[in-house]
Amino acid sequence: MEHERRIKALEDAFAGSKAEEVKKVQSRTNIKKLAKKTDVSQERIEELFDIENNTLTLLKIVGNNDEEKTQKASLAVLIGYKYFLGTKEILASEIRRNVAENRVSLNNFASYLNNIIPSLIRRKGKSRSKKTTYKLTPLGEAEAREVLKELCE
Repeated sequence: MEHERRIKALEDAFAGSKAEEVKKVQSRTNIKKLAKKTDVSQERIEELFDIENNTLTLLKIVGNNDEEKTQKASLAVLIGYKYFLGTKEILASEIRRNVAENRVSLNNFASYLNNIIPSLIRRKGKSRSKKTTYKLTPLGEAEAREVLKELCE
């Protein structure tokens, strides 16, 4: 009886690791597609992000002022989550965290994002809600790829 329980625990442990390996392989394929679409090497794109425990952090930002930095960081984070982690909708708090970690003021964060809604990103949920999510539009994805190119220069 004890022996069967240990075998079951080991099988469950291996089953979890196989799923993680599949996810990594799938992520690699997605990153390769993104690299091809942006005409930038896969390694350069991977250098822009730090991924830990299904949380993506943008490591570099470009822009002339806080508004431009906030908008470009938001686009980069959204495309990063889409291709690295397979997540199309991101919580506003996650985008905010990435902007703040790049030392950009959060004073007008919501109004800066409102300026690119609905053309580049779509908001799902009420403004100022903790459950509000954002996702890229097709035009937004094209613009996000341009931001990645700029970040890789």
